[in-house]
Amino acid sequence: MTQETPPMPDIAADPRRDLARRFLDRSVTGFGDLHAASSDASNRRYWRASGPDGQSLIVMDSPPDKEPLDAFLDVQARLEEAGLPVPRIHARDLEGGFLLLDDLGHQTLFSWQADARSVDRAQALTNCRAQLIPLASVARDGLPAFDTRRLTTEMQLFDEWYRAGHLAADWSPAQHAQWQGLRDTIAERLAAMPPVFVHRDYHSRNLMCRDGAWAIIDFQDAVAGPLAYDLVSLLRDSYIDWPGDWVETEIDAFWAQARQAGLTDIDRVAFVEDFAWVAVQRHLKVLGIFARLSRRDGKHGYLDDLPLTWRHLQWALDRAPGLEPLRELIHGLEPENAPASAPANAHE
Repeated sequence: MTQETPPMPDIAADPRRDLARRFLDRSVTGFGDLHAASSDASNRRYWRASGPDGQSLIVMDSPPDKEPLDAFLDVQARLEEAGLPVPRIHARDLEGGFLLLDDLGHQTLFSWQADARSVDRAQALTNCRAQLIPLASVARDGLPAFDTRRLTTEMQLFDEWYRAGHLAADWSPAQHAQWQGLRDTIAERLAAMPPVFVHRDYHSRNLMCRDGAWAIIDFQDAVAGPLAYDLVSLLRDSYIDWPGDWVETEIDAFWAQARQAGLTDIDRVAFVEDFAWVAVQRHLKVLGIFARLSRRDGKHGYLDDLPLTWRHLQWALDRAPGLEPLRELIHGLEPENAPASAPANAHE
């Protein structure tokens, strides 16, 4: 999951800086020094280099022992072939773990919408949602399956890092058994949904404003999974609380277009229920990831996004028949119940 251009250390002290610089010099001429562009929740980093006539490019630093480039290159090729807006690759060094990419600028959907007019925000959301139909139609052969093992592993992050770690909340053996049963039920239901291409993190910090379009980044973790998954990522974003009537409108529009494109044949009621179950799974995972990023990696800024993610989880539970026991089980695990010793934000 991408972090919005966080404070970066002095790049001159980075042990991979010289390797990145030599890669840039081998690939293009006339470009100046590297400057930190952004980083994300993984080990990848992005450096900006300015060239002639105001041109700039991005050096993607993906250490091969931690973040191999194979998946990125595979998915980028699929999306580019499908005509979707993704950064072009100008040069590559697979052994070193570097790519030279288009510079998509500084404005994500997240940053852009903060000062935009309501009518423009609504249109941007519609435009980003409309991209999900061709995205779901991208070839998925050879992609990892979003199977019960993956889905279960993701949800277990909630138990280990959010409930036990961040909140230091105890569960009885009976509560643990109930959690495991509900977790497995959710995983089995999602894994049984007909698979399509799934980006997995199609949200406001992975959509870049460029030339009147919303370019897609951070797509290397794509899988074959539920149709509603990327729609959940966009509309129930952990960083933006989109107006409820917009969310309902975009769900309806996506469902109608998906039926027209032959991606689904279920009715609206069934699709909304699928959407809710998928949202429950994703929000449980995200709560766990944000807690882990704080406790393990010292990235405490993600804790600021826990309350909205929790509210989105409650919204989904309201619309997911059969998951009332989960609502009861997690009652009392609200983010505000974290111990006083838990970091409050990135500046502690």
